[in-house]
Amino acid sequence: MTTLSNDFFVAFNEGGKQAMAALGVKMSTLEDQGNVNTAIGQVGNVRTSGGASIFGTPATEAQAAAVTKACQSAGILYASSYTAPAWYTPADADKWVRFMTPPSVKIAEATARAMFEKVGGSGTIIHVPGQKGSSADDQRTAGLNAALKDFPNIKIVTASPGNWTSEDARTSLTNILPSVKDFVGVFAQNDSEAAGVIAALDAQRITGKIVVGFDGNRQNIEYIAQGKQYLTSATIGGLTAGLLGITVFDVLNDVEFSLPEKFISQGALLVTPESADKVLSTVYADKLPFDWQLMSKALHPDDWDPQTLLNPIDPNEFYKGVPQDEYKLNSAWASADIASVRTTYADAFKSGPLFEFKDSLVA
Repeated sequence: MTTLSNDFFVAFNEGGKQAMAALGVKMSTLEDQGNVNTAIGQVGNVRTSGGASIFGTPATEAQAAAVTKACQSAGILYASSYTAPAWYTPADADKWVRFMTPPSVKIAEATARAMFEKVGGSGTIIHVPGQKGSSADDQRTAGLNAALKDFPNIKIVTASPGNWTSEDARTSLTNILPSVKDFVGVFAQNDSEAAGVIAALDAQRITGKIVVGFDGNRQNIEYIAQGKQYLTSATIGGLTAGLLGITVFDVLNDVEFSLPEKFISQGALLVTPESADKVLSTVYADKLPFDWQLMSKALHPDDWDPQTLLNPIDPNEFYKGVPQDEYKLNSAWASADIASVRTTYADAFKSGPLFEFKDSLVA
């Protein structure tokens, strides 16, 4: 992972450890600080130490492609989330056993629309981007811009990147405030950034501003319950890690995933002031309330349950309008039965703390 100074990655790491412990698998945590060479070196270290798999969230598309190719060459199974180059899919590398991401454009557009409506459809919004070169950053900005088309009286002022961390986002907002005389809210590209934004506003005793973020960090859902933040979209970082780790466990235990199962969207829940307390009480705990073994097809071949909404991604829809320059869609997708896999996964989701929110999940 990139860094444990980011609350999302802290939750990601903890969920991965809990899932692997439930399956009796040893897990080591490696930080690469978003450095491609460090990440590639870690693949070699895993191979040398006898490791069989890696799962994580690369910082940029360049890192995602480099690590995927390094794992392919080393014979190491790889499962990743959030960031990958356009049109590059697990059909291009058989050791890349799953790519999973929330529907970033959809959920960002929904978040932006809710935010714009909350501020009355007019005013200046400060946008704190994530990290350059990240698919999630690009997609969340695309969602923001899509919503903006219907709100001509909203003005967006973009600050310097928050790089997915609280400290960088706090600095970003602090630096831009002198040049923005009046604003109604801040659109932070993730929850760690939203926490930094809130800290910057508190430090300058600025109140009454609408702040939104993404990822569903526990701290930020608490902020929503307290009235400090307005919205987040919860995918639950620990659940993401657990699902990825269980995927490589299953493949190591001879489960064969079809191509649509390998390129999949994880449901995101838009958490509001009305739902924050309920989400906190049912989903968030030091020990995540998921049955990790039940998620495994190897352990539960006939009754496995992902305990969230997983929706196979059609790359032609996902990358619509994006030119096939560096990568072109693999021809294997022509025969992929996306529809039937979509039905299978929807039907398999029958339990867990997110089940009562099933109809509200976006994937």
